[in-house]
Amino acid sequence: MNAHFGELLIEFPIREICYASGVFWIAGSLQGLTGFGFNLLSVPALVLWFPAQVVVPGVLLSYLPLGIGQFVQLRRDVDGLILGTIVGSAIVGMPLGAFLLRDTDAEVMKRAIGLAMVGLAIFLQVRPGRPFKYDAPTCVGVGMFSGFLSSSIGVSGPPLVLFGLKQRWPHAMMRATLLTCFFCTSALSLGVLWLVGVVTFESVQFVLWGAPGLVLGFVTATYLRARVHHVAVFRWISIGMVMAGGLAAAIF
Repeated sequence: MNAHFGELLIEFPIREICYASGVFWIAGSLQGLTGFGFNLLSVPALVLWFPAQVVVPGVLLSYLPLGIGQFVQLRRDVDGLILGTIVGSAIVGMPLGAFLLRDTDAEVMKRAIGLAMVGLAIFLQVRPGRPFKYDAPTCVGVGMFSGFLSSSIGVSGPPLVLFGLKQRWPHAMMRATLLTCFFCTSALSLGVLWLVGVVTFESVQFVLWGAPGLVLGFVTATYLRARVHHVAVFRWISIGMVMAGGLAAAIF
């Protein structure tokens, strides 16, 4: 499939457009409900069809309009101090991740992403334990690691989610702050990837393919958020989908 990607751009492949939009719809819906999961869900499923060097910047770019819409909805609950600390430290880790993505073979990167997704999904199930008494140094370290993950595999969420759970942040504040963090790290990672030459025309075309799913995901998430107050089931669904997609990417 990856070898024929250039031909697909010319042929306007309906099947691939439907697949990309469907993945974005599901990922966007669950992201808006649980506060995480758009990139985590979409990347392993999409690298089964498209090269990682197209998927990662494409997913980051696709998340920007979704992130803006969610920020407008939830901005009152954002913690500015936590947001600034995480995003500022994330910038430090981004260049290394960008060079890794650029210089690694597409097939090797696909399998690496698959294994990373499985590991991160398991990581999210770790019992976080008691909150850190002095959380600022850990917040900086988590931010740096998230920046590296964002620019290399397109996923920055799991370390941030686990950190928020460990610190027992209020649910509304955690969801709003993490969604804003994801938006900021996605935008910054795109800048770094553009500087190293990973953002291409194919990535932009890929975003257009998934655009209908982004719109549906935003609408679905808004609908569900007003009616669903217990999201534990959806969180487990998200984790299960990440595991399945990661294993498929690593094996096939």
